[in-house]
Amino acid sequence: MCIILSSNTMRYYVHAAQEYVIADKNALKLADMHLHGAASEDLITIIRKGSTALEQVRRDKNEVEINLGDVFQILISKWIYILLAGVIAALAVGLVTHFCIRKKYTAAVSMYVFTNAEQNERGSITSSELVAADNLIKTYQVIVKSNSVLDTVAERFNVEHPEYAEWDIQTSTLTSNTTVSVPDGTKLIRVSVTTRDPKLSADIANTFAKYVPDQIVRITKAGGVEIVDYATVPNRPSSPNLTRNVILGFAAGFILVAVYFLLRAYLDTTIYTSEEVQKVSRCPVIGTVPMIVVGGEETTPWEVTLREEIVNE
Repeated sequence: MCIILSSNTMRYYVHAAQEYVIADKNALKLADMHLHGAASEDLITIIRKGSTALEQVRRDKNEVEINLGDVFQILISKWIYILLAGVIAALAVGLVTHFCIRKKYTAAVSMYVFTNAEQNERGSITSSELVAADNLIKTYQVIVKSNSVLDTVAERFNVEHPEYAEWDIQTSTLTSNTTVSVPDGTKLIRVSVTTRDPKLSADIANTFAKYVPDQIVRITKAGGVEIVDYATVPNRPSSPNLTRNVILGFAAGFILVAVYFLLRAYLDTTIYTSEEVQKVSRCPVIGTVPMIVVGGEETTPWEVTLREEIVNE
């Protein structure tokens, strides 16, 4: 059947179809109210079928499964924004780390644990002494951080190093700035001191090395420790780690923006192209109606009137 419509009627139909997509069923009521005759019924049927198909396509698109190919395509299409976000985040984190976070320096001494105070004279270590040393390591860790040992270290440090008087090294300072650890698979105790001054850290650590062995023997009355390494002045800060922070900042910016684009793509149920219609509906597209913008003064009042009627409905 061939339907012949005037140019004004056809233009009205195009606008009615476009307004239907925006205003849903109100446009169908308007089309039924303004279009008339056999042509009106045919056009309303076409609009109704088209709207039903469009709703089905949108429902199908909501059920589309996520696959790696689509994810890769989305990321590739937005790669410049994702990369730029990573670079900006890395730069921001690097600037904050360099200018806003105070640098700290760590110096450490290592001490070997033994159980027999005479072993140095014999020049040998028995297997039983090694087992006993394992049992003593945890005890020695607690002793090194005890108040009595820290009091002695703080007192002797202030006497021997008057140049650090402004730092006011107290027992509480050593408690918060000193870490005692045992490297895995060893009989060593590692005492680390962290401050904002590299030389101060080394001097405090060496004060531990000077007085801790005698304090351990005084408390345990057996065994002891032997100094393995004295502390040296660190030439680079232990924190913050600029390289690590920059890498983490880049990764965070990269991932967050990538996730944003993926969510926006998969949560958007709008059909933009005929290829998307064919993909989600599994039906061939035999034709498309392009978006027609009708200009001129005679059509502008009609568009305003149509929108007002839709709102009033």
